[in-house]
Amino acid sequence: MDENPQEEQINQEVAEEKTPEVGFPMAAPKPKSKINKLVIFALVLLVLVGGGIFLFTRSSKDKTEDISPTPAVEGLTSPTATTSPSVTPTSIDKSKISIEIQNGTGIPGEAAYLETQLKSLGYKDFKVGNAEDQTETITTVTFAKSLSSSIVDEITKKLEEVYKDVETKTSSTQKVDILIVTGLKKGATPKPTTTTTPTPTKTPTATPTATPST
Repeated sequence: MDENPQEEQINQEVAEEKTPEVGFPMAAPKPKSKINKLVIFALVLLVLVGGGIFLFTRSSKDKTEDISPTPAVEGLTSPTATTSPSVTPTSIDKSKISIEIQNGTGIPGEAAYLETQLKSLGYKDFKVGNAEDQTETITTVTFAKSLSSSIVDEITKKLEEVYKDVETKTSSTQKVDILIVTGLKKGATPKPTTTTTPTPTKTPTATPTATPST
């Protein structure tokens, strides 16, 4: 006798429940505590790395701001920003300075030699002659009071390079700007003086007078 289809389905389900299922063993799930520790460690590491990067970039930015110049505030003037104007010295035209050179040694060519030396410095207005005293050993230079200190220093330095002794003076009455009476140059000796012997004078001889005859 055929079984009822409904019974046959029930029997089949019972047989499937009794038959043990054959399969691979499933891996045991990892403990949740280990996963949480790894996640926390990763988060802490990420925070530390991010904080280090932030501090490094901040310090670099601060250094850059310190090096950069402070912007000027409109309406305020910094004392260090203002600079006093530099004083430019006025140039002196040496060609207009009059110089008189007098030879005081009696040695020929001394005044002309000094003229050549001073021309090399840029001076052009010269008057050359002989001094009244031809036995000078010290070089005397007289400057007008109106001359600048730079001219005085330059002329004095040049004379000290050439001559043994140099004496400087100032005057407010002389006509020329610089008056120089030359003395002995370095290494020079005074010119020997020539002594003249007086010529003997003849005494007149008495002429005999004739006596009148008586």
